[in-house]
Amino acid sequence: MKQNKIILRRILLIIMIITAVIFFVLHYDSKEYPLQNEQEYLSKISRMTHNRAVAVGIMDGDENIYLEYCDIAGKSVDEHTLFELGSTTKAFTGLGILNLEKEGLIKLDSPVTDYIDWFKPQYKGCDAVVTVRHLMNHSSGIPVWTISLIPEGCEGEITLEETVRKIADVKLAHAPGEVHEYATINYDVLALIIENVTGQKYEDYITETVLKDVGMNESFFRTSDSDRQRIFTGRKAGFFGMWQYDAPTYYGNTAAGYLVSDTNDLVTWMRYVREKIDFNSFQITDANNYYAGWNLHPETVHHGGNNPNYSTQIIISRERDLGVFVLSASAGDIATRIADGIYGMHMGVNARIGLCVSGHELLDFLFVMGILLTLYIALLLDYRKKKLCLYGGIVVLIVLILILVISRISYRFMFVWMPYSFSVMIISILAFAIWLIARGREEK
Repeated sequence: MKQNKIILRRILLIIMIITAVIFFVLHYDSKEYPLQNEQEYLSKISRMTHNRAVAVGIMDGDENIYLEYCDIAGKSVDEHTLFELGSTTKAFTGLGILNLEKEGLIKLDSPVTDYIDWFKPQYKGCDAVVTVRHLMNHSSGIPVWTISLIPEGCEGEITLEETVRKIADVKLAHAPGEVHEYATINYDVLALIIENVTGQKYEDYITETVLKDVGMNESFFRTSDSDRQRIFTGRKAGFFGMWQYDAPTYYGNTAAGYLVSDTNDLVTWMRYVREKIDFNSFQITDANNYYAGWNLHPETVHHGGNNPNYSTQIIISRERDLGVFVLSASAGDIATRIADGIYGMHMGVNARIGLCVSGHELLDFLFVMGILLTLYIALLLDYRKKKLCLYGGIVVLIVLILILVISRISYRFMFVWMPYSFSVMIISILAFAIWLIARGREEK
C-alpha cells in the first residue's frame, strides 16, 4: 500500500510538471506583428488565450476599422455583435452626471446627502462627508470589497435603492478625498443621484440623453436575464479552456457595468468622446488620475471592464483621432493586451505577444494545481497519526473561514467571478478537511 502511494505521488508530480511546462509553452509567441498583420495578431493572441469571440473597433483618422475573431462552431462575430461592456459603462454614467452639472441640477462638490438624505457612511465613528466628486474619482473611501454586497436580481426583483442602501452606513477605508480606491459601487450611488434628480430610471435617462445624443442606436442596458438572448454568450475560464457561463443579473449595478453595445456603436462613441469631451477640464492630481469613468494620462485616456463572463478595453489618443475598443466574450484581461497591441500598431510600433497568459487563465492554472496538490498531500499523510489528522482538518476549515472574514467576500461571489476550477478546488479542500477530521476521530 505504501509503495502504491509513493508511485501515485510521483505520477502526480510528473503530471504537474508536464502540465506547467506545456501551459507556458503554449502561451508564448515570438513573432513581431506590423500594422498590416493586425488581424493575424488578433487571431493569434485570442487563440493562445482561449478568448473565443472578440470584436475590435478602431477609429483612425476618418477611417473606421473592424476586426473580429470567433472559433465557436456555428457562431460568427461582426461589428453588430453585442457584448456586455463591464466597467467601461462608467464613462456613460460619468457623462450623465456632467450633463446634469451643466444644467445646474447637480453640484459636484456638494455632499451626497443633498441628493440621498439617508446616505451616511462612517469614518472613525462619525458621519463622513462624501461629495459627488469623490464618487466620480473613486476617492469616497468606500472599500473595494463592497462589490460583494451588490445583490443578485433582475429589474422588478431588486431596485437600485436597495443596492445603495447596502452601503448606506458602511465604514470607510479612508477619509473622503484622500485616497483613490476603485470601488465599483461608487457609480451605483451616482446612478441613484441621477434617478433622484431627474425622476427617471437611470437607464432611461442615460438612453435618452447620452446614447441617443451620441447615436448609439444598437446599445441598451441589460436589466434582466431575458436580455441574454440578444447578446453573444459570455464565457469564463476553467480547466484550461473557456466555457459558456450565464452570469447572474445585478440590476443594482447597471450603471457600473451593464451597458450592452457593439463595435459599430462604440466607434461612434469614440468619435463623440474626441469631439465633445474636454478632458483638460477634468480635475485630477498626481495621486489620482481617475475621473468620470476615465483613467487620464498625458497622451491617452483609457478604461477596462470586466464582468464574470465578458471583458473590454478602450484607449483613445488625446493628440489625434485614434481610438481602439476591444470586446471579448470571456472574462480576464486579454482585451487590454489586445487593445494595447493594436493601438501601438496604429502609432507605428510593431506588436509582440511574447509570454501571454490572462489573469483568469493564470488563476485557473493555479487552482488546477491546487486540486492536484491537495490530492498529493492526501497521499503523503500518515493517517495512523490520529491527532495530526484531526488538528490538520480543523486548521484547514479555519483557514477556509478566515478567507471569508479577512476578504469580506462571500464564496458565492467568488464562485461567480472566479474560474470554474476555483469551486472544484474549494470543494476538494473542504472534502479533504472533513476526511481528515473523520479519520482523526476514529478509534485506534
